[in-house]
Amino acid sequence: MKMQAGKFHRDASNRLSFEIHDADPLQYPELAATVASQFNLTPVGDLIVGLDEMFHDYTDGSLCIGLDWDNWSGFIVVAKSPESESLVESIGAFLTNS
Repeated sequence: MKMQAGKFHRDASNRLSFEIHDADPLQYPELAATVASQFNLTPVGDLIVGLDEMFHDYTDGSLCIGLDWDNWSGFIVVAKSPESESLVESIGAFLTNS
């Protein structure tokens, strides 16, 4: 899957996130499954799907992140706590080198 490089930034709530802007909604399931498998993450709750967005939280048992998609930012990995930022950084590095 050929995509532009992603980038790290802080969202409006000051949460660290990693975005791949050119990921389309059809790529979300594959990207989420790849990340979950690579980092031994399990889903928390249900996948929320709206007209132009998808959200699903994942955990490794201690840290929680969101694997999201929206039509403004593309595929997004977001830290749900300051402690989860290192996991977002690792996922961003993995996706950049994939």
